[in-house]
Amino acid sequence: MRPITLTSPVRLLHLHDAPHIAGGASAYLIRVIEEAEVRGHLQWGWSLDEPISQPSLIGAECFRYAWPASALRRRRDFHGRHEPLIRHLMGFVRSIQPDLIHVQNCAAFRNSVFPALQSCGVPTLMTVHDFSLADDNPSGRVRSGVRGALQAALDRRSHARARTSVFSAVRRFLSPTESLLQGVGFPAGSARLQRLPIEFSELAPWPELAENTPLRLFFAGSLYRSKGVDLLLQAMTLLQGPAADAILEVAGEGDQAESLAELAVTLGLSARVRFLGHCGPNAMERAYSQCHLLVLPSRVPENSPLTVLEAGARGRPAVASNRGGVPELLGENRGWTFRNEDPADLAKVIEGAADDPRELRARGARMRNWVRAEFDPRQHWDGLEAVRQELVSRGARP
Repeated sequence: MRPITLTSPVRLLHLHDAPHIAGGASAYLIRVIEEAEVRGHLQWGWSLDEPISQPSLIGAECFRYAWPASALRRRRDFHGRHEPLIRHLMGFVRSIQPDLIHVQNCAAFRNSVFPALQSCGVPTLMTVHDFSLADDNPSGRVRSGVRGALQAALDRRSHARARTSVFSAVRRFLSPTESLLQGVGFPAGSARLQRLPIEFSELAPWPELAENTPLRLFFAGSLYRSKGVDLLLQAMTLLQGPAADAILEVAGEGDQAESLAELAVTLGLSARVRFLGHCGPNAMERAYSQCHLLVLPSRVPENSPLTVLEAGARGRPAVASNRGGVPELLGENRGWTFRNEDPADLAKVIEGAADDPRELRARGARMRNWVRAEFDPRQHWDGLEAVRQELVSRGARP
């Protein structure tokens, strides 16, 4: 491994709306902080609800929203200017005087957070982890009737304002996929491709998929409706042929955990589905090594899902819904995609993978080689550092 080239220390403020929620953006943030510490940077954190918990941070502030009873008031706060949040964020920025602000996820309070950042005049960098800047209903909520039409109209209006706020405040956007880079419509010259850093581990022995050996499926992620685990459970009831006895392990936590466990019982899948809960690194490594196929049945467009890439780095291919950046990741026979929100099509794809173990392994090998070539950690961190130094050298906006 090449030695790290140390550069001028930077006073960094990391901003994330929900670092306590497990997910790709939160995992990436931890690695950003750890890597920045190695390079000698001074670091602080600001977030919503819960502070960023990392020993490398000199300080971490969070804004805890006082939820009002009125739904109209909540909507106004979330989509408009929430003055208490603006004062809190601007006060913290001015107290620590950062050279650079690095934003990860920030979906809530965009029309408060980004105008506050712009007012502070500190160069701002944003790693974009999802397609929410291109979608006024990223969670896929059903809008029906007169009330639904009104909500949809309000969503479009607030989304347009949020895009303007974000594009005005952020100097440089980093996009993990070409699909996102082209799909969001960033201001000209403000965005660049920056693949995520994926550590390349030793290749675990491939679990044999011989006669009378069940196909082993694995899902890892937050257990929210948007991730579509219920669709995967429905697909498992439709499997036929060599895939009929497939076993599924589910790693993760979220507000759907209990209902998904109940659904597995209702569908008669208790003997074939195991819910692992939160998994640490060792448990995740074990689950990756034991599976034949990772499944990501998200209802919403995924950008560059870490689990697909981490499984690929271990020679395990994936099947995922054909939206967002996933077709880019799994193209050229590196995996499979299925029609979004279609359990029958998902079942058909899984059956095809089980029917041809040699192709299953071949696609895993292709994905492993591609991840190694495109997602080199050292290249990523050096590229991120170059962007930091460039933005800091230019200083605040005039």
